[in-house]
Amino acid sequence: MNRVLSPGPRTGCVTVPGSKSRAHRLFLAAALGRTPVQLTCRGLSGDLLATLSCLEALGAQVESVKGDCFTLVPFSAPPTGEILLPCGESGTTLRFLLPLVGALGTEAVFQRRGRLPRRPLEPLLVELTRHGMTIRAQGDDLFVKGQLTPGDYALPGHISSQFISGLLLALPLLPGHSTLTLTSPPQSAPYIALTEQVLRQGGVTLRRGENAYAIPGGQGYALPSPQVVEGDWSAAAPFLCAGTLSPAGVTVTGLTLPSLQGDSVLPALLQKMGAVVETSPQGVTVRAGTLRAITVDAGPIPDLIPPLCALCAVARGESRIRNARRLRDKESDRLQGVAELLNGLGGKLTVDGDDLRIFGVPRLQGGTADPRRDHRLAMAAAVAASACAGPVTVLDSDCVQKSYPAFWADYGQMTISR
Repeated sequence: MNRVLSPGPRTGCVTVPGSKSRAHRLFLAAALGRTPVQLTCRGLSGDLLATLSCLEALGAQVESVKGDCFTLVPFSAPPTGEILLPCGESGTTLRFLLPLVGALGTEAVFQRRGRLPRRPLEPLLVELTRHGMTIRAQGDDLFVKGQLTPGDYALPGHISSQFISGLLLALPLLPGHSTLTLTSPPQSAPYIALTEQVLRQGGVTLRRGENAYAIPGGQGYALPSPQVVEGDWSAAAPFLCAGTLSPAGVTVTGLTLPSLQGDSVLPALLQKMGAVVETSPQGVTVRAGTLRAITVDAGPIPDLIPPLCALCAVARGESRIRNARRLRDKESDRLQGVAELLNGLGGKLTVDGDDLRIFGVPRLQGGTADPRRDHRLAMAAAVAASACAGPVTVLDSDCVQKSYPAFWADYGQMTISR
């Protein structure tokens, strides 16, 4: 559905959902254990529901659901026959479960929807095929069978950290020792650190060198119960960025500091732009200051770039978003998409190779924002509305279901502060 947003700065308090990145990893670790794990995760998104659906298809069970709390019962007997795994549009679900299915020796069909069939997989598929799996694409579906074998694996780090995390989660299950060598530096190292943290919590050991991992085989998971998923910094970003445009400010609760989530650098970036930032055990509050341009490396924090671009569009001076090639391979071509969306609202952005140049204007005008069915772009349009003179119509606004189903309800709780 389309949604019309009134212009003007917002103020209020929002509690964000649980971290999508951490929840994916915890769900897999729980399903691979020996005893049930109680999990609490506020606001299950479309991507997380896809992972849970796939784990249930593989033999895990979701029980005792009470609000945001449920119990995940681990896999019992391995499933027989060809298993359908509905990944939806979740790249994390697909990239994490491909190695896991191989480690389990399960025959499966990964059902991919939306832009997911076009997102990169090749380096991971090469390694999985080289180690015993057979993988065949037919239309949007991916047919997989074969037993993954231990050995020496190698992956580039600059394409997707999810390839690396998927192998780190699966290789300890194999009967023999494996190594994983990174042939280029990882772009999103914080996401790999999240994976290592969950492995440690689950009792899985590995040894990390300068550019390689040594992974003993024959291990099992034993994730302690209960687990509470900390708040999602990516989901908090649109509200904290909106606070940067609000003299009255916006407070976000449910976040953890310090956090291994890479997007937890956002308060420091907003301070650098001139915002007034206050952190406490109760939450993070951001208020408007003198907004100035910034240069940002998009490599480690791709999900922060759309809402940051909405701020840069009205910041004094020229902002640069560098190293943004990976934004082209998300739910949309976010590099081109965010430029066109904000330009359509009165901004001045140009795509320069794999960079964005953003020339700040005093105020955006408003208009129609097409997020290309990309949840992060829809949320960026909501940030932009705070800096607009006229209303903003967001097309296909329900695309936020992918990561933050309650986004518009939470956004609607804020008030316009004149």
